Amino acid sequence: MNWLDRRNVAILGAVTTGLTFLLILLGVYTAATGTGLTCQGRWPLCGGPLFGLLPPNVASYPEWIHRFVASITGFFILGTAYGAWKAFDSRRIHAAVAISIAVLPVQVLLGRQTVVTYTAGVQTLHHGAAMVIFAGLVGATAWMFDRSGEDGTTATAEREGTTRAVDAD
Repeated sequence: MNWLDRRNVAILGAVTTGLTFLLILLGVYTAATGTGLTCQGRWPLCGGPLFGLLPPNVASYPEWIHRFVASITGFFILGTAYGAWKAFDSRRIHAAVAISIAVLPVQVLLGRQTVVTYTAGVQTLHHGAAMVIFAGLVGATAWMFDRSGEDGTTATAEREGTTRAVDAD
């Protein structure tokens, strides 16, 4: 079975969207508790054991977990974008994942800047970029599920008793 079939890519999109939402919640928790400061301005390392990769103390676990989940989520976003481009011919889906991918490196740099400077302005930009990525993933995933039928028709068209070989966008 081809993992790049529309249904599998749509499921990957849903998992990626869920991971991104979890990552945003972890980021909000990290910022609200001030544990982002526990790595003493070090990025991407945290100053703990194993060449600085692990957290130095219990208080820095939320920050370290946020960084770990962020790195995994980034790869899921890349995989979702690749799958969406390969499995779907919809311009809406391509545009939504392209926006998420375009903002991703900016988000990484803003995450670094949040750790290094920890100012309200940088945190706001970091959260805003997360919202743009999340919105792109939500849109792409919704459109993927709408178009996940193997024959290329949309679920809406099937409910209405009509067929569309190609989407209108």
